[in-house]
Amino acid sequence: MPKLRLRRLGRTGLLVTELGFGAANVATAPEGEEALLRAFALGLNFVETGRVYRGSEYMIGGALSQLPDRGASVHVASKTMGRSRDAALRDLERSLEHLALPKVDIYQLVDVRRHDWEQVMAPGGALGGLREAQERGLVRYVGISSHSHQVLRQAIESGEFDTVQLRYNVFNLRDEELIHLAHRKGIGVIVMKPLGGFGMAGALKAFGYWDRLNAKTLLCYVLSNRHLSVAIPGMRFPWEVEENVALALTYKVMTPSEKARLREDAEAYLAESAAPTAPASGGPGSPSA
Repeated sequence: MPKLRLRRLGRTGLLVTELGFGAANVATAPEGEEALLRAFALGLNFVETGRVYRGSEYMIGGALSQLPDRGASVHVASKTMGRSRDAALRDLERSLEHLALPKVDIYQLVDVRRHDWEQVMAPGGALGGLREAQERGLVRYVGISSHSHQVLRQAIESGEFDTVQLRYNVFNLRDEELIHLAHRKGIGVIVMKPLGGFGMAGALKAFGYWDRLNAKTLLCYVLSNRHLSVAIPGMRFPWEVEENVALALTYKVMTPSEKARLREDAEAYLAESAAPTAPASGGPGSPSA
């Protein structure tokens, strides 16, 4: 049976499958635990969650407990909205309890915005709390997630973070340069929303772009960037897991001309979908991330 390709998660040295499991919405589906178990059975060894995703950590903990090695072969990342030392440590304590783990591989500061930066980095801030947790053996590596280009650049240049999580797909290429910068500095890159985000499939079908911009081409575009470590499309159902794994096992790295054509299609879709007469988006089969 073919195996998913592994990539190094920056200076952490962890070898993670280039396709990971984005678990933000996994607990919203009755088949969520089944989807997780199917993913682990097919070889995915990276799952990403957070305190803000209600029920997700608890469901992941239950799924990990059913594995023969109790989850030792799976790398788990979670995150906190806490901005102070105490808030971050309280969230970490809850995360470990819900995940039923003695430690977590990566704990991230989530959705850090420009006005949060000084607070999380200052004495008594969340970063300091996670450093304490590292010293106590509760966290192996510290990461950050943000939608702010400026914050991500500051985080990479600060040298304080082992991983960064950012949005990257053919519809949103603004942070592509940061992926290369992080790679040069040995920082692992976790990519969220590689398929464009929730509802994108339905919108692309409504505008007639699905033949060119579909799950296969969208995932292939992202994974063709060799400087990222892992892409984490959101998944809730076993069929989503199986489809994404099949794509990850069989894709071929896109040539520059193939990537250029896909960017042109994406730009055309964005321009058309922004028009006042645009049809409604959404629909079944929409990739969540």
